[in-house]
Amino acid sequence: MTSKTIETYLQDHHAGSAAGVDAFRRVAQGHGDHEVRAKVTRMSYDIAEDQRSLEKIMSAFDVKPSQLKDIPARIAEKVARFKPNERLVQRSPLSDIEELEALTAAVHAKSLGWRMLLEVEDDRLDKTLLQKLLDRARDQEDELESLRLKLAHQLTQS
Repeated sequence: MTSKTIETYLQDHHAGSAAGVDAFRRVAQGHGDHEVRAKVTRMSYDIAEDQRSLEKIMSAFDVKPSQLKDIPARIAEKVARFKPNERLVQRSPLSDIEELEALTAAVHAKSLGWRMLLEVEDDRLDKTLLQKLLDRARDQEDELESLRLKLAHQLTQS
């Protein structure tokens, strides 16, 4: 990757992480299932730590987060909350499922980023840290998928 390319790549992933941190915190506070709230709350701390790790990697490349990317990503996460899910007055069980799907997609994108950086030959990248981050992201994906599948019964509720 060229210097400008990796700068853009890291900033793009940071924007995703900014939205992801917000999404995890929101789901941790408002999900309809107590077990999910508890596990996502715990995960939200790891997600924030992952963002700090990304910022350290960015610092090694003298790259700063881009507010022009972070702010729209955060706004998009907030706007996505307002899409109707069959019910207008109360929370839909479908929202619980779709929130977990969105979190899983966010974590998957994060794992793709860690995996890509593992392939980059550059002494500024700590391969041990990147492998740890990738392993944690994969564990998060697995845990979110398990939580999501436990809610499958909600698809047939009125």
